Amino acid sequence: MISELAKQLTITVGITTCYGEASIVDTVRSIRASQNIPSFRFIIVADRVPVPPAVKQELATLGVELVERPGSASQLVKQKLILSMTTSDLLVFTQDDVLFAPDTLARIVRKFAEHPRTTFVAVNNTTAQPQNRFEAALNVGTRVAMRMAELWRGGDNYLAVVGRLMAFRTAWLKTITIPDNVVSSDAYFYFENKRRGGTFAYLPQAAIVFRNPQNMKEHLRKSARFQHSKREMVGYFGPDIVREYFVPTRAKIRAMLEEALRHPLSFAHYVAVYAYSRFMCEQPKTALNANWEVDRSTKQVA
Repeated sequence: MISELAKQLTITVGITTCYGEASIVDTVRSIRASQNIPSFRFIIVADRVPVPPAVKQELATLGVELVERPGSASQLVKQKLILSMTTSDLLVFTQDDVLFAPDTLARIVRKFAEHPRTTFVAVNNTTAQPQNRFEAALNVGTRVAMRMAELWRGGDNYLAVVGRLMAFRTAWLKTITIPDNVVSSDAYFYFENKRRGGTFAYLPQAAIVFRNPQNMKEHLRKSARFQHSKREMVGYFGPDIVREYFVPTRAKIRAMLEEALRHPLSFAHYVAVYAYSRFMCEQPKTALNANWEVDRSTKQVA
């Protein structure tokens, strides 16, 4: 049931995409299937790859407002366009390659309704069933990272924020400076929210499902962006921000030990991939490009 407090909050869900293929319909359907929430507005801003007519028709049937921009812009440029169109109390940014659990939106709305000081909410990123051994190894890394996030300051840390789902109070977000070309936008939103005195909440019981890359080439691109996050954030928040990247040793050891005991072979494979990705990491000039190449193997989640 929808609580009386939650009923008072209006919601907009926004997706930015540069892919425009049929898989986005699966994402939208999963979000529209959300349970125990009021009706909500749904906006998609797309560029780079034109959205096929059949997909447009499906999106229209699902009540989506589709905005197609010419050219190719960064994710943040498109998110700012969605923000400018939003008049609801809450704005949920998500991506074109995830699936929502039926109760995810309800848990987010309930958190905002019951905790008026909360300005920013993130959720648990869970992995789809792997389609090959490489993806299974990367899934280990995801589980380790999300477990470390949960163990570190009760989830109040940059690891808990993944750009696949970020939820805000709209009025608060409109007071925040959002540059156009930040690559590590999830880390930027976390640190900027904290710098301005906002309150962050991580909801480990609320989940979205996504697919990790199935090949090394795509993983190296994604890994490089993550590895250079600290360098990029120093440029926005100064050298003291480096302290926010020091994960407590106890959280690291516990998260890795749990995963090694449950999935020893995939864990060993993950360690090898991790080492290789550090050795072969792209230079910051290449990796920190806000208009990055699409990872196609991650798009088919359903």
